Amino acid sequence: MTHNTIPMVELLSLEQSSNRYQMEIAITRSSGEANIDWFELDDFTYSQLSLLQVEGYRIRLSLYAKWDPYQRHYYSTIVRIKGSFQETLYFICSNTYIQQLSALRMRLSSVQVEEALTSAVDLDKVSAEENSAPAQQQAAGTARRNKLLRGRGLLWKASLISLLLLLAMMFRMQELLFIDRVDATDEHSSNSRSSHPSSVVEAAVSDSQHAVLTVGSANKALIEPLVTAAPKTNTANAAKSETKVQTKDAASKTNVQHNELKSDGYTYSLPKGYVALTFDDGPSAYTKQIVDILTDNDVAGTFLFIGKNAAKNRSAVGYAVEHGMSVGNHSWDHSKLTKLTDKAKLANITQTNDELVSDGAKQVTLFRPPYGLINSELAAQVKKQKMKVLMWNRDPEDWNADTRDEILDYFEKVNPSGGIYVLHEKKHTVEALPAIIEYLKKKQLKFVIFE
Repeated sequence: MTHNTIPMVELLSLEQSSNRYQMEIAITRSSGEANIDWFELDDFTYSQLSLLQVEGYRIRLSLYAKWDPYQRHYYSTIVRIKGSFQETLYFICSNTYIQQLSALRMRLSSVQVEEALTSAVDLDKVSAEENSAPAQQQAAGTARRNKLLRGRGLLWKASLISLLLLLAMMFRMQELLFIDRVDATDEHSSNSRSSHPSSVVEAAVSDSQHAVLTVGSANKALIEPLVTAAPKTNTANAAKSETKVQTKDAASKTNVQHNELKSDGYTYSLPKGYVALTFDDGPSAYTKQIVDILTDNDVAGTFLFIGKNAAKNRSAVGYAVEHGMSVGNHSWDHSKLTKLTDKAKLANITQTNDELVSDGAKQVTLFRPPYGLINSELAAQVKKQKMKVLMWNRDPEDWNADTRDEILDYFEKVNPSGGIYVLHEKKHTVEALPAIIEYLKKKQLKFVIFE
């Protein structure tokens, strides 16, 4: 029996001619048949897609978009693939693009129904041909064949009904996909807003070089930035501005080790045997609870706070610092800093640093750019503040999870060794955190915090 699956859509190229923008896509159906098509783009979405580095990769295109209530715009994703390596990249898109995605989904869905109906008709033809055979050849197997055909007919009808119901659910779910669940914000006005999409490195299940772009030795990974490279520092400056990695052994916080990371690039991963839990977008109503869970389990985490949220929840910043957590800068308002002037970039970063220090943090040396977007200009402003850029290579998308089990499933399916996990201060994350820590401890990994 043929299984009808959602066709795979791949991005082949982006084209610009005069005032017309297009992308070439390949649509591969469940039968294996592939068709090449052209998809019209508006100039805004085209410019956003153009920022992503796609050369040398197979690119799978998501047919859905979501609404970011924090920045008040829609975003969608692509997945770039090379061998076992997969990386999810996010881009902002327009309402026009969303409407075109919806039209494409409907077109693909209608083709699926047509293929299913055609298969059913073909089955009926086969049945008719069998029934028209000479009577003397049918006598021996009539009862058995009729029983089989009745069963197959019922199965096809059930499959068609299920497919139609699934399509109806998909169109209903389309509306729900635009709603981002903002648990903490809804419950407490002073909480962090919902999580935000980022250009993340999503780890492959393979126990290899931590899912990186350029692979170094077994314990080191050289990662190229997703937009443009950070300015290089000379050897003397690099020696003065090395990032310290403080590790907390799973059995005891007193077992502290230091690992030096280069400051002339961005930190995406850790050597094998180490793991880091980082929490974005706080402080929120959940910050103290997260800190307590970490402390009770004799581990620590790194919190990347938003300045505006810190101003509303200052005690939470001090609470994290007092309990041995590391605190970093995640911008003042989670804005797209690469679009700001140099002066505005610097003001955004320093205002957040000042807020965090006044709330109890020591010198702030960590910076994680909103959406994972960084270019040479932003990197230069970060460097002026003697800060280092902390990225990640494990993303369970806890901000989008409906249950704690969805988050735990990711941890169990992806090799955690060498991982820097990006988590968020959300209800289901808090519920899953004790089990996450227990799982990582069973893997005999050392917990890392960054300073």
